[in-house]
Amino acid sequence: MCGITALCTVEPSDDLERLSDAMLAQIKHRGPDLQASFVARNGRISLGHARLSIVDLSPCGSQPMPNETEDLWLVCNGEIYNHVELRRSLEARGHRFRSRSDCETILHLYEEHGEAAVDHLHGMFAFVLYDVKADALFCARDRLGKKPIVYAETRTGVALASEVPAVLPMPGIDTSVEPAALGLYMLRNLRHIPDPWTLYRGVRRLPPGHAMRIAHGRVERIWRYWRPDFTTRPGSPAALRAAFDRAVALRRVADVEVGALLSGGVDSSAIVQAMIAQGSECVRTYAMGRDADDEELARARTMAQELGTIHREFTFDAGRQHDQFELLIRNHGEPIVLLPLTFALELCQHIRDDGLRVVLTGHGADELFYGYDGNNNLALLSAVLPFVPTVMRPILGAAASRFSARSPMREALLVAASPAGARKAALYRDEARSLWRDLFCFQDLDRLIEDTVAEWLDLWFQDQRPDAYIDEANIIGLMHENSHSVTIAGDLPAMAASVEARCPFLDQELVQLAWNMDYHCKVPRIFDKSRNKGVLKQALDGRIPRSILYAPKRGFGYHISEEAVLRGAWKARVDAAFAELDSLGGLLNVDAARSLKARFDRGEGVPAMQIAKLYGIAVSQRLNAA
Repeated sequence: MCGITALCTVEPSDDLERLSDAMLAQIKHRGPDLQASFVARNGRISLGHARLSIVDLSPCGSQPMPNETEDLWLVCNGEIYNHVELRRSLEARGHRFRSRSDCETILHLYEEHGEAAVDHLHGMFAFVLYDVKADALFCARDRLGKKPIVYAETRTGVALASEVPAVLPMPGIDTSVEPAALGLYMLRNLRHIPDPWTLYRGVRRLPPGHAMRIAHGRVERIWRYWRPDFTTRPGSPAALRAAFDRAVALRRVADVEVGALLSGGVDSSAIVQAMIAQGSECVRTYAMGRDADDEELARARTMAQELGTIHREFTFDAGRQHDQFELLIRNHGEPIVLLPLTFALELCQHIRDDGLRVVLTGHGADELFYGYDGNNNLALLSAVLPFVPTVMRPILGAAASRFSARSPMREALLVAASPAGARKAALYRDEARSLWRDLFCFQDLDRLIEDTVAEWLDLWFQDQRPDAYIDEANIIGLMHENSHSVTIAGDLPAMAASVEARCPFLDQELVQLAWNMDYHCKVPRIFDKSRNKGVLKQALDGRIPRSILYAPKRGFGYHISEEAVLRGAWKARVDAAFAELDSLGGLLNVDAARSLKARFDRGEGVPAMQIAKLYGIAVSQRLNAA
């Protein structure tokens, strides 16, 4: 686990080493154990690595890492969980390893398969591999996007890194605000800027499941190497239980102690139970609550006693929350407005101070097995949609305009009016037409909406689309909408505290199995929310007390009231930020934003989320200007 940087310039540069060091300094928190660089003899390529030692703690496991002949060099952020199996196969073919590092398998796979090496990897990763003979960089990001990689292409070359601030030392980057990114960030339940954008026109993210080739200071090609299968197949609790156990087993492997987060909910409890059943001894578990009477702490305490873990609990220091909020935005390099991440950051800081550097977490289970309460409405709508004749779609679409924005009836009609695979996109287009017109000063608005949504969502289901709307919505939720609470949440707060978070439910084989399951086994009773995640609960029955399995849904930090924070502890800061609001190069209608804030202050029904998002932009701009 670590942070990575890379540079590929058009012409040789005497400044390459200094620039590489400046980039690496921005991500030292991701890898405090060692920061090291490689600069190619041609003066045009550099690789940087900030190491958090997890597997092969010796100097042999350090990066940038070469192959035996030093015509391949690698920096990788993440863990290759099937490295033992890969190593065995590669050694049988004559490859000789110089370390026990899981990442070294990538070098030998590339020698065997070239760019197809990524197809063989099972894990979480973002890597850059320099092929000296081809004089090119090969980059890839894992299928679910658990590890980030951003890049910036300028007149003089390309810079890559794990986080946005680490590419900004590269001269010539266009740091003006990207309209598509700004617009999407303000829509619906997004609390982050979705891939492939960042806040800046000149900086992009490599999307999950994608690879990239860079040569001679230019991005030559970006392609999608992973195409999931959405075909519904028979599934069973037994098959799910076996896949889950494999996922946990893979993530227990490390050369350091592995602990776990334990909230007392279904997902984290299942992970800890599996760890112990598989042989982990004296497992250290951690929980955080609002205060000593927090129900989440009580649940976690009950499960810790049940499982026999070495358990520690902490209460959140609300006085530090804004500082934590700013630290997350500073590291992320752009707005991300999800207050439970401040809880996660503080908990990870406690874990680091306790001497642990790897924990297992339950991220992704609700998106895969439909644990959120809203899925009951989605299941009901999905049951009705097959009976809607195609000829009725234009009529239903026209009828939607009679209802107010974001009303359940308007959304249901828009979904019914759209073909499978384009239903979620229709909701984003609809909200953008009103919100973007009111809040922003975008040029050629209609074209911007069409191009943005097409690049973001329409292409996702080009090859294959799920039949049921609930499946479409949850796939988009996992891969795009809820990244702030799934993949970003599994990386950003943990790495800010120099801790690695591993997420068994985001195992690529477990995800594929879940996507192939019929939604009825996940939401077996439309009008009984306690039965959501049905197939997962069946798989865990007998392992976890039924009082936990069927307890009311609680999310990490669920008791944080965004509205209470904005009206209370943060009010003076928020007021000051809106008084000095920047127009973001003329893109933001400052008067409209301040009008929203005034209506929020008067209690006129403006969602706290909208004010929080605007405040997040203001904080991000202030920190970046400092």
